[in-house]
Amino acid sequence: MKKRYFYLLHPIYSILAALIDIIMLAALVVNVLRLADAAGMTSYNHPLDITACVVLPLAAAFLSSFVWGSGYTLGKGALYINLGVFVKKIPYDNIVKMRSDEARSALAMYYLISLPKGAEEAEACVKGEMIRIKREKYDEFAKAVTKLSKRAEYEIVTAGEEE
Repeated sequence: MKKRYFYLLHPIYSILAALIDIIMLAALVVNVLRLADAAGMTSYNHPLDITACVVLPLAAAFLSSFVWGSGYTLGKGALYINLGVFVKKIPYDNIVKMRSDEARSALAMYYLISLPKGAEEAEACVKGEMIRIKREKYDEFAKAVTKLSKRAEYEIVTAGEEE
């Protein structure tokens, strides 16, 4: 049932990440040629070139995961927020509200963070998270989350209600 919503970023981040990946790939090719003593290139520091051949692809993958791997995943029992290789898990039962404004400039999610067993809902701390996805997907995302959560509600706030 996994449904994925990708993190909305400005296109400049994708362009910069692609350029950095290309530069790292070029550096990797140069290091491999230097290690192979090919094309008139000679390595004077083998350990450094070998380290660069290992570190450059890892650094490129790590950087790329932030730009192209970030998003929100609706799993079986929780919402997963991926920011690169880092993942935050929010159980559906902790989500209390999804809120959007009429102009669709923001989608906020509020969830409980410290709900010990047997504690009252009033004792729990509520935390907010801004959901950064395409505006056209706000309703779809919010309705899917509220459907999976036992207590979540979705509200759209008009300009007059915000005061």
